[in-house]
Amino acid sequence: MAVSDYQNGSVITTVPIGTGVDGAGYDATSGNVLASNAGGTLTVIHQDSPNQYHVAQTVETPRGSRNMGLDPTNHRLYVASGKFGPTPPGRRRGQVMAGTFAVLVIEQ
Repeated sequence: MAVSDYQNGSVITTVPIGTGVDGAGYDATSGNVLASNAGGTLTVIHQDSPNQYHVAQTVETPRGSRNMGLDPTNHRLYVASGKFGPTPPGRRRGQVMAGTFAVLVIEQ
């Protein structure tokens, strides 16, 4: 993940996160940046100062759990999940299996 200063267009820092990221959010109260990815992890990046960030935690999630939403009023993170069937030739993953959809609720 690259953290940038949009006003002057410079990159402040980069931090390692998982693969296949589709969701990211920032909780201003905690100073945490959150990134969920298809590889099966949620990366919590803490903002130490305006120009300094570090990976505070990596949370295991089910593979494919890359879509997320953050509720800034209660600081809960909601991550969509489902189990995948076999991967057909030439595809990156199988289809989501019926009846396996779940929403993970993650909080400190």
